Amino acid sequence: MWLSRRDLLRSVTLALGAVGAASVLGACGAATNGATPVADTTSRLPKSGGRLRAAFTGGGTAESLDPFTGQAPIDIVRNSAIFDPLFSLENGEAVGRLARLAEPAGDGRSFLLRLREGVTWHDGSPVTAQDAAYTLRYLGSPERIYPSELTGFIDFAGIEVRDVTTLHVPTVQPVGDPALILAAFMVKVIKDGTRSFTPESVNGTGPYRVTSYEAGRETRLTRFTGYWDTPGAADELVLLSLTDPQAKANAVLTGQADYTTDIPFTTAKTGAPGAGLEVRTAGERNRVGFGFVLNTTIPPFNDLRVRRAVRLALDRKALVDTVFLGFGTTGNDLFGHGAAYFSEREALRRDLEEARRLVRDAGAGGVPITIRSAEYEIGFNSSTQLAAEQLKEAGLDVRPDIVGVAEFYDPAAISAANAMTFSIGALPLPVLYARLASNPAFALTDPQLSAALAAGLGALDEPSRIKAWAQVQDVMADRGNTVVWGLADTLSLARKDVVGVESRGLAKYPYLGRAGLA
Repeated sequence: MWLSRRDLLRSVTLALGAVGAASVLGACGAATNGATPVADTTSRLPKSGGRLRAAFTGGGTAESLDPFTGQAPIDIVRNSAIFDPLFSLENGEAVGRLARLAEPAGDGRSFLLRLREGVTWHDGSPVTAQDAAYTLRYLGSPERIYPSELTGFIDFAGIEVRDVTTLHVPTVQPVGDPALILAAFMVKVIKDGTRSFTPESVNGTGPYRVTSYEAGRETRLTRFTGYWDTPGAADELVLLSLTDPQAKANAVLTGQADYTTDIPFTTAKTGAPGAGLEVRTAGERNRVGFGFVLNTTIPPFNDLRVRRAVRLALDRKALVDTVFLGFGTTGNDLFGHGAAYFSEREALRRDLEEARRLVRDAGAGGVPITIRSAEYEIGFNSSTQLAAEQLKEAGLDVRPDIVGVAEFYDPAAISAANAMTFSIGALPLPVLYARLASNPAFALTDPQLSAALAAGLGALDEPSRIKAWAQVQDVMADRGNTVVWGLADTLSLARKDVVGVESRGLAKYPYLGRAGLA
């Protein structure tokens, strides 16, 4: 299954990153001014009432109230307040929302999806299994420009409604933990028969409903008093759509907004000016892995020795200090930090002598190597340029191929490149590795890896899952094609009285359903 450009956009962290304008030509050490970020905690409870204003990276006229079309950060945040998912991803685990359970069959080739009772739509009608069935079929419809990646897991044509709260869902391969897959793909439920998503017609089950909406500018949401779970704290959410990371921070600094996330690291280093503001961190678990994926279908990265030389040649601390300005830590070459079953093994230490020997033995010295990059995450280009200089010290002729964001995910160009700059947060390992395997330029052809991946996806019990995902990461650490040099903090800027912001899935797209002012 070849990933579409939108699939790729979804698989990497979608928001513009948080590293500011630091250049590889600047100092390699971290900046020294500014206060240490405080933990972004949900321990304080908001007061009921008032208005919470938040700014997020927007997608201009491409924004949408369709929860499966709009992919800008503001789309994800907005639609998470309007629509409820079947399951949410919280601290790496699937938590039942509109669904109570997803019970796999003994062979993992199907599951029973059991819904929560007593939930109503914003129009007052009850949620039924027919709504969930319609949602899943809608996702897999070939008429959609971008059918869901769930087509690689679910047999949409075979879905059968059993009763008002139960449906039978067949799978195209063994899936031992279907709830985790549904949570990872943020499957929000839409009402049976939904054909449009205009401000007048959109109908969700979430804690907020649409009052007004203008793509690329502003959304106003009001609290839904009939919400089945903990009701929204604020009377109104105002979401501002901005295209520039610094503009988001400026919106808070100037009092136009109360909260924004994914701020530039340069802003964090400066610190929050004023007693009423603070820079927050989403914590270690919500750090985002930055690195490269090596294309093993063409030389020289089809040679294990050269892949290992890259890992040994990188000065990870210099990259963290320069690109993240110290807001993060070094990575261990495995994506998925913060997800369940992630292997917290020690990172390789820089060993230029051994890297040079491996390059010589492989005959890779002087072979032109291109690393494709774009400033899709702020810091992609500077990290690529600095890594290229470090790899040249090992005898590798690395040439950054810096392109525009619009052309970054061109399939032909990806296949022709030797490597690609990449980042991803705490995505569940089954989804993360399925996405890498689905793209020939990202995949690692290895029988042991393939067997372990299938075992991990289909495992029905915890010991089997632990064993399988350990095997997957053993292979990737030993001879894999992912090079994760750093883990970046996810930072936000907020008024001190903004509380109740939650991380459900990726921290760059927070859940505001319970947020408000203290």
